Amino acid sequence: MPDEHIIGSGMTEQELQLAGWWVRNRERIFSIIRWTLIILNIVFWSFVLWSLLDAYIISYPREARIPRLIAENKLAVSGLQATAPKPLLPSDVNVFDISGGRKDFLVQLSNSNETWWAEFDYRFRVGDLLTDARKSFILPKSQRYLTELGSDIATPSKNAQLVIENIQWHRVDPWAVERDYTAFAANHLQFEFTDTTYRRDLKIGAQTVGQTSTTFSNASPYGYWNVDITVILYRGTTPAGVTKIGKEQVSPGSKEPIAINWFDNLSGITKTQITADVNILDPKAYQPTSGF
Repeated sequence: MPDEHIIGSGMTEQELQLAGWWVRNRERIFSIIRWTLIILNIVFWSFVLWSLLDAYIISYPREARIPRLIAENKLAVSGLQATAPKPLLPSDVNVFDISGGRKDFLVQLSNSNETWWAEFDYRFRVGDLLTDARKSFILPKSQRYLTELGSDIATPSKNAQLVIENIQWHRVDPWAVERDYTAFAANHLQFEFTDTTYRRDLKIGAQTVGQTSTTFSNASPYGYWNVDITVILYRGTTPAGVTKIGKEQVSPGSKEPIAINWFDNLSGITKTQITADVNILDPKAYQPTSGF
């Protein structure tokens, strides 16, 4: 009997169904794959073109300005630093042992700024100990002495330091100083100390004390409510003692004798230095002209 060929022989029913589905959907599948590849190509090349566009046209000009902005900021910062006040510079602190186991402290503070003056609190530090806080000020282009008198700090004080706190800087108003602070200060700070002497033979009861005598005059046309006067005694070039007094209601053109007693009666004194301080940039420091 001749061999018979049976269509689909050797294939299961599922395989026949799958083959039929492939024949019916082959073109659609190829179309989906083709369009997927086209879309992926479009996305890829769009990303490449956008990156190039952003790098060389959009972001580059903005990023190219960054170094210039940084340089401009540096110039601005350096400009601010150039006009900012320079720090106050203290000298070494002098400490004097006085009667009763107490100590006097003295330091010279310098302000090199031409257009800035400062208000601040200050203390003296000895080890871990601090003196009480005092308020003070310093005018432009000036030096002044800061003191702490009669401190009961008992520790050795060879390494005493000045501590400045709560500093407030003020720029000089050109209109308030007639546009020339140097001339303004020279006109307002006309204090003089003449006929200054120091003696050690003054008797007060049974005690012999030292005494500084001087004549204090205000040659300026301005009156002040209070003027701080600092007196420093020297042995050669070394400070040996310090004291401080306040003179109230100092009238313009006034002249009066001052006597200061030194109960420690310091020996070997060769020089007396006296300075006067008043904040001529504070309107409240002046007496009204109607009082003269």
